[in-house]
Amino acid sequence: LGAKELRGNTRLVNLLRTAVEAAADDEGWAGLGAVGSHISKQTSFDSRNYGYAKLSDLILATGLFEVMKRDKGIYVRDKRQTKKPPVPQYAAQ
Repeated sequence: LGAKELRGNTRLVNLLRTAVEAAADDEGWAGLGAVGSHISKQTSFDSRNYGYAKLSDLILATGLFEVMKRDKGIYVRDKRQTKKPPVPQYAAQ
């Protein structure tokens, strides 16, 4: 399946976004392993059903997530995170 078909699958998109959000740190980045674990707790899921051997390949193919390799791991973040304005920080007085 191509990016357009994957993004059109509301169930898949919601599943991926919910898993990334649940596993995300303060900056919105989530380890791929944690994302996969969250998904497996919610439903029986196999990226091969969508034509991708690995979850990382499926996530990349959607075009909805930023993907970064760091510390020998793969991290993902919903691209919508980068479009949000920064939360103002107020100094305590």
